[in-house]
Amino acid sequence: MMAALIAAPAFALTVSDVDTDGDSLISFTEMAVMYPELTEEAFGAVDTSGDTLVDEAELAAALESGMIEEPAE
Repeated sequence: MMAALIAAPAFALTVSDVDTDGDSLISFTEMAVMYPELTEEAFGAVDTSGDTLVDEAELAAALESGMIEEPAE
């Protein structure tokens, strides 16, 4: 039980780690800095709402599904 309380979340990457303009959303340009190989097509797959921005839920879903991986530290 104690391990569950201190376990780190499965995905530590958050929008604030990528968002450079402070709008709490990730643009293609912002994400491409962390993922230089990212294509606009792949970004569009992460952006499930189609609004050209990735929010926290879309980022978490992309990480969980394996569409993108946590960047190496």
